[in-house]
This record gives sequence, structure tokens and C-alpha cells, in this order.
Amino acid sequence: MIREPRSVFVGRQRELAVLQGLLEVAQLVTLTGVGGAGKTRLSMRAANLRLESAGIDGWFVSLESVQDPQRLPRAVVRALGLADQSARDPLDVVVEALRDRPAILVVDNCEHIIDAAAAFIDELLVALPDLTVLATSRRPLELDGERVFAVPPLSAEPVVGSAPDRLPDAVSLLVARARAADAAFELGPHDAESAAELCRALDGLPLAIELAATRLRTLSIADLTSRLASRFTLLQSGSRSAVSRQRTLRAVVDWSYELCTQEQRELWCALSVFAGPFDLAAASAVADGGDVLDALDELVAQSVVEADPETGRFRMLETIRRYGRDRAEEDGRWPGLTRRHLDHYAAVAAESSAHWYGPGQADTIARLRADRAELHAALTTASAVDTDLALELFSNLRYHWAVGGFIPEGRAWATRVLALPGASPAQRVPALVNAAWLALLQGDLPEAARRLDEAEEQAARGSLAPERLAATRIEVHRWRGTLENFSGRPAEAAREFEDSIRVAQHSGRPEEALLAQFQLTAALSHLRQAGAARHASETLAYAETIHDNWMRAHAQWAIALAAFVENDLDTADRLARQGLVDERGFDDPVGECLMLEVVSWVEAERGAAERAATLLGATDARWRSIGSSIWAFGPHLGGHHDRCVDSLRRLLGDKGYERFFARGRDLGPAEAVDLALADKTVGTGGLSAREHEVAARIHRGMSNREIADELVLSVRTVDTHVQRILGKLGFTSRAQIAAWYEASLASTGTDYVGRT
Repeated sequence: MIREPRSVFVGRQRELAVLQGLLEVAQLVTLTGVGGAGKTRLSMRAANLRLESAGIDGWFVSLESVQDPQRLPRAVVRALGLADQSARDPLDVVVEALRDRPAILVVDNCEHIIDAAAAFIDELLVALPDLTVLATSRRPLELDGERVFAVPPLSAEPVVGSAPDRLPDAVSLLVARARAADAAFELGPHDAESAAELCRALDGLPLAIELAATRLRTLSIADLTSRLASRFTLLQSGSRSAVSRQRTLRAVVDWSYELCTQEQRELWCALSVFAGPFDLAAASAVADGGDVLDALDELVAQSVVEADPETGRFRMLETIRRYGRDRAEEDGRWPGLTRRHLDHYAAVAAESSAHWYGPGQADTIARLRADRAELHAALTTASAVDTDLALELFSNLRYHWAVGGFIPEGRAWATRVLALPGASPAQRVPALVNAAWLALLQGDLPEAARRLDEAEEQAARGSLAPERLAATRIEVHRWRGTLENFSGRPAEAAREFEDSIRVAQHSGRPEEALLAQFQLTAALSHLRQAGAARHASETLAYAETIHDNWMRAHAQWAIALAAFVENDLDTADRLARQGLVDERGFDDPVGECLMLEVVSWVEAERGAAERAATLLGATDARWRSIGSSIWAFGPHLGGHHDRCVDSLRRLLGDKGYERFFARGRDLGPAEAVDLALADKTVGTGGLSAREHEVAARIHRGMSNREIADELVLSVRTVDTHVQRILGKLGFTSRAQIAAWYEASLASTGTDYVGRT
């Protein structure tokens, strides 16, 4: 058996299970990962488990102190305990000792002599078909037949389905090492989440956690977490058994840095400017526009950067990022990096705003959402160095805030950037207008009015360029119309919308008329004017010509609202649902909520009380997530909502209504939309009798195992039934099944619980 450290081994059960499977089928398995990820300790434990189960021998070869590649073979000979003083080739000595003998050889720390290690291991494996090599390296050996296992950080999240008192692996390691340093250490009943936060801040790196644990002799968990900005001086070990490069966190990362070429080191420092995941274009931009692909690929290979092939994005662990920043600051490069970062994301935001209308909107929103951390970092930089650029960046993110679901964040940034000194009217006016839009979406009408008043005042005396002045007039009239509509004055709103549309069309910007056109239909429907839907129909037609799904969806909502007011429930239902379909991919909470409201009102009018109440509950949860409500959109829409609720309470009773409403609030946004679009037929829903029995028990909150026990079935059979139910109903989660059963079957008197 391979001698492991005396300290207790913690966690890694999933990783060990995967490695046992790999060691059974592969001759070469390489553990890769960033320094401090726990590769060495995991390799020892995995090898010993395999040795014990297979009844074979194993040895551990550390290349830590081998700096000369030519000395590697002799290091292997010594590790195997072979007393050979002859002039024979060390490879021959090892082959002779292990010939016809199944064994495992753990070769640790290959990265600094990667070429020599790979060549020697390759020769061994060719000569010894019964030998298994388990290597650890910060990059793969790139040999034929190699199976690479990237060692992940320890998780600080609770294991799903585990006992409530079971600590996550990262926290368990922290506690174990803290107790080793101080036998009196105890994790208090309210300290578990703080400990998890500390472990997350340390990226789940075992070495960092172990070093941090020793500090808990003198610091509380909260104090230690607050000091992590200086982690490289704080986290040091007093252990005499640790190798020199593992006695401080800095030394571990220094080791990786020294293995990089100068080009790779410079890119490492440049990439440390990113607060979150980034793409190749952003990496190139902060590296001053050069071709970074090869260097970035090498950093990925060396486990300095993590790549996500599904998204095409990259990220760095905070420890690695912090090291790069420290190096960049030492070299005086940091200000230039942050400026290039700001310029890149300012360009991304400007592009998203300038080319919003058209077929690429969902992709635009998805990209802005993925770049959220970087956009915040760019705004922070701009706020410190360039007021006008901060205002421009805020304004260009209008759709990120209003459509992407970040309205509270947008309003907070509005307050911050509009308070900056030295702004020019050319940049302050658009920021005021967009701040007004965000205030309207949360129902803060006084704030919206103040922002619009100041925008008009600044525009009047700011000598704006003609194009900017026209854009301001379009938007001020539009949002004043919205303000009037939300204030319960639809006639005044209609006049403002008409003015906005006229200016947009006369200035050759027909797409800028769309937002006012669909709202004009809403205002006229509040006035119960015949033909109110005409304006939104024009919006719909134009949106279809430019393949603009977002405006298409909102136009359909306005037409659905007009139809509902005229008691044309079929049209209202059809268009509101189609709007939900067109909105998919945007994750636009305002649009989805408005459409779900209309669907709920129609369901209530048709007597589908349980379904309507469930959908209202889901919509309420979505409204709350953005700090808004249907009442923020005016007393007319609020009135429709309240009349619907009153009707449902009469039909279901207060307790019944609250029960269905609560069920809906448990649904996620996508689940709520799926439920609204699902087949509304009450009855079988295409399910078999057995599937109905399973659905009924899911509705009761039973797990698959509990259902299997009650129905005397195997768990696998229940799993199959659940998958079939999801497929037939077009759902993706058990919560949707429960809500569907609640709204469609539980109230019909059909009892599937208790049958067998």
C-alpha cells in the first residue's frame, strides 16, 4: 500500500468512484488541476483503493525535487526500492522488476518536466502491459490512451438528499483541519453557512482550506473571510511535513507561474481583470488586441484557466485571479488592463443598443446576461475615471436592465451614475430618460416624472445635436405617455404616444415608434374605444418584417388585452399564449408577467378557477422578483387583476384560492410558462391510469422511492412513469406535474390516491 499522510481523508466519494472505474479499464490515468486542488492526496487514496480491491502492488513516485529531466528514471528506481548500482539503463531495471506483475505506479507532479515524464511513462507502458500509471500534473501528458480526470474543487454546497446535519465536503475538510490544529475547535450551530462562504471564497481548493483552518486558532470564521483580500500573506502553514512550495498559498501559485512562458504570464495577468466568465474576444481585447488563442490554450492545459466547451467561455478561480492581479499591480499594468476592459464592454453595450431591433435580440440578452459581472465591473471603473462614459454605458444597457430582468440593479446604477459630477447634457439626458423607464417598470411614478422633467430641461438648454434631440423627444413623449397611462389617465397617455410615434416616423426611425404603438392600443382599450387593436396590429406587422420577436410578443399582448376588454376570450387567450411563445429565450419578466396575467384572467372567465389561481401565484412570484406588480402598470390593469382574484375567491373560497395560489408561487418562471401553454383538457391528459396514480402522489410531495413502496413497484418503474408523464404533458419538472394535477385533476373529484 502507498503511505498516505496521517491526517484524515475527507470527502471526494464521487471522484473516487469515477477513478476506480477508470483504473479498471485504462492503463494511464492523469489527474489534472490547479495547484492546491488535492491531486496528490486523491491519487494516493484512489490508488490504495484499487490496490486493495485488486490485490496488487503499488508505488508512489514524487517528482517534486527532480529538476533535471535526466534524473527522472533514477527517481523511479529509488521509489521502487530497487538497490541497483550497475550501469544498466534505469528503464531496464524498472521493467525487469515489474515484468509479468500487475501493479500501479503513482507518478506525482509531472508538470515541470512534462516532456521527460511523458516519454518515460510511455516507454514503461509499452514494455509493461500489466502496469497502470496514475499520474498527477497540472496539464495532461498527451499520450495515446491517456484518460484525463480534471480534479474539481471541493464543493461548499450541501449534497442533495443528504442528512440535514451532513456538512459539505469543503466545510468538513475545514472543520477536520481546524480540529487538528486546535482540539477544542467546534463549528457552532449558526456557523455552517459562514464556513461554506469561507470555503467558496477560497474556491474550494483543499490546500487553501487547510491553510485557512490553521488560522481559526486565533480568528473567527467571519474575521478570516474578511481578510481574504490578502490571502497570499494570510494563508501560510507552520507544518514541517509540508513540502516547501505547499507551506504558503503564494508558493503554490508561484510554482504554476514559473512554469509559464513570458507570453503566458502576461496573458495570465491580463485575464485577472475579469470578474467572471469571459469569451475569446474579451480576452483578446484586454491583451491589447493580439492573437491570444495559443497562449490561452496553454493556460487551459496548465489548469490556470478553466474552459467551458458548451458556452465557449473561460474563467479563473479567485485565487488564481487574485495572484494575477497582484502581479499586474506590481508591474504597473493594472490601470491599462482595467481601461481596456472598460473599453471592450462599453463597445459590447453600445452594440447591443444600436442593433437591438431585429432577429438577434435573444442572443443579445443572453450575451449581456452572461457578461453581467463584467458589465458591473466596467461600470465601476467608468464611474471612477469618466463620468460621461459611465452615463453612456448605463444608457446603452437599457435592454439589459429592462428586458433582461435586472430592473432593481439598473435603478441602483441610475442613482449612482446620475450623482457623478461633470456630466455633459449629451450623456446625462439619455441616462435620465432610461432611469425614468426603469422607475416606471417598478411603479415609481414620482421618480419617473422627476427624471423626465430634468431630461426635458437639460435637452432644452443643452445644445444637443439634432439626432440626439429627436431621439430625446421620441423617448420623452413615449415615457410620459406610459406615466399617464400608469397614472390612470389613458386619454392623456394616448396623446403623448401619438406625439412619440409622429416624431419617430418623421425622423426616419420607424422602429422607435413600436414601443409607443403597442402602448397606444393599451391606452385606447382602457378607454374602450372601438378599433383599439389597430395600432398594436401595425406594430405586429412591422415587427414581423424585421423578425423582431420581442416587439411581436408585446404587440400580441396589447391586442390580447383589447380583445379581453371586448370579451373576445378566444382571441385574448390565443394571442397572450402566442406572446409567451415568442418571448421564450428572452427571460423577460415584465413581458411574461403581463401575458400570464391575461391568460389567468381568461381562465377565470371560463371557469378554470384552479388553473387561474395557480397561474396568478406563479405570476406574483415573478413580479416580486423584480420589485414590481400588475398595479405598477396602472389602475386599469390592476382592476382587471383584482376582479379576477375576487371571482376566484368566490369560486374556490379563500382557503382554496390560497392553496392553488401557493402552489403556483412554487413554480419557476419557465415552469409557469410551460403550465400556461400546456393542454388545458381536464381529465386524463393522455395519461394512463397508473400514470395518474403516480402524478397524484407527486402532487402529495412523495419521492419516487416512497411512491414505489406505496404502489408496490420498483423505483426504476416509477422513474419511467415520471419520465413518461413529463413527456406527455410537455413538462420538465415534478413541480409542474404537481401544479398541473392541482389545477386540473384534484378539483374534479377523481381520486387516484388509494388505488392500486
